[in-house]
Parts: sequence; structure tokens; C-alpha cells
Amino acid sequence: MPHHPQGTNGWTLLKGYQAIWDPKVDLGKFYFTDFRNNRKETPYMNAENFARVIDILRNEKPVYGNASTGSVNTAKEEIGEEES
Repeated sequence: MPHHPQGTNGWTLLKGYQAIWDPKVDLGKFYFTDFRNNRKETPYMNAENFARVIDILRNEKPVYGNASTGSVNTAKEEIGEEES
């Protein structure tokens, strides 16, 4: 089974994450843990983007992450599939 969405590179299946908000600079970042237990730091992001990423990390499965950009991607879901 591939551990990245088809047609992309730099993406890996995420096993976990750590979210950090720094009020001194009003920015947040993540540490993504991949399926091999490698931990990588993302760039800082503003509050709006931080909230979007954390919402996906909390509510979607499986999630793929790209630590170099702080981007996340979900697996394809069938239309009408209910959230668990």
C-alpha cells in the first residue's frame, strides 16, 4: 500500500501530530509523525491556516502530510459517506 496520495511527492501517511501555538509571535506549527515514527517540523502558519489544518487532523482519517509546507491531504471518500 502506498503511503502517499497517488501523483504527489513529499507526502506521507501521518500516524500522529503535535500542535504548538506560540502567542509571542501569534503563529503556530506542527510536528508530524509519519507511519515510520519519523517526526518532522512544519513551518509556522497564521491562526486561520493553523485552525484549518488542525480541523482536518482531528476529523479526517487517513490524513497525509507534507511537513515541508505544512499541508495536509485526506483520502478520497465516496459521496454520501457519513462521518464517524
